Amino acid sequence: MQIDGPGNGRSRAVVRIFMSELVTTRPASGRPTVPGGERVADLERVLAQLDWTLLDFSRVPLPAGDRLSVRAGRVRFHHVVSGAVEITGAVDTARPEAPVRLAAGDFLLLPRAGAHRIRATEDAELASGELEAATAAGLPFVQALPEVLVACGFVVREPHMLPLIETLTREFGGMRAGNCLMASRIATIIAAAAVRSWAENGCATDQWLVSVRDPHIARAVAAMRDAPGDPWTVESLARVARASRTVFAERFRELVGDSPTRYLTALRMEQAKDLLRFDALSVGEVAQRLGYGSDVAFSRAFRRHTGSSPAGWRRQEAAAGLPAPA
Repeated sequence: MQIDGPGNGRSRAVVRIFMSELVTTRPASGRPTVPGGERVADLERVLAQLDWTLLDFSRVPLPAGDRLSVRAGRVRFHHVVSGAVEITGAVDTARPEAPVRLAAGDFLLLPRAGAHRIRATEDAELASGELEAATAAGLPFVQALPEVLVACGFVVREPHMLPLIETLTREFGGMRAGNCLMASRIATIIAAAAVRSWAENGCATDQWLVSVRDPHIARAVAAMRDAPGDPWTVESLARVARASRTVFAERFRELVGDSPTRYLTALRMEQAKDLLRFDALSVGEVAQRLGYGSDVAFSRAFRRHTGSSPAGWRRQEAAAGLPAPA
């Protein structure tokens, strides 16, 4: 859906004022009042770049046990108005069938949404929509978001969002001038509040904000996360970051807090845990998928990282009674 109406000037002004208040409140000194210093400033810059166009929106009642299939899209969100649901499918590349469980008031954002399925575990109502970045400048920040962003208790942490969600229901698809524009502005505020809530709740890692500080280093981080099993070297990652080897290594350590090699190893070990826990792969298959030339090399790295062999760690997880994938 295209935004083609001039809209109401006063309404746009109200939304813009509200958006500036959402990002952070500043005293006369111009410094954020929220503790966190650099992280707060980084988060503010991310939120300022996340300008969305609302492509689709609906509110759907879902009786207990009913299922809903959702096609792949650009950026999708689901807010549980009431009840409870679980979502499975292409919402987590490491564990595609592991359900994401949401209760009333929770908000889920899927920045790279694949096709997925929703099942109501009790009578529920969903407010769901599809977004796309309104400007090219915002694309790197969208790509920096995690595959799955869950803001638990969203309307409890952000109670002023509930009336905005109700307003979005009325604005989207309306026949008044500026309905599409207003709906997109409101959706931008809601999505920004969800990202803020997620970050303030401690879910965002330091690496997530690297893209704000240095998009070149962010490209290297994204490349490793997208393909941890590739034969990365400091030299090849420096080429991705468009920097010399020395400058890249120094800047990477400064921003990420570790060397590229150690970061890649940690990333591979976290991926290995998911593969061992949720997939019926042999240790050798996991080693091969993560770029290790032999079971021995993989097992040695895994033991250094976890203190256990891959097979031993898998047995411990099974004994703990963690559920297998559906």
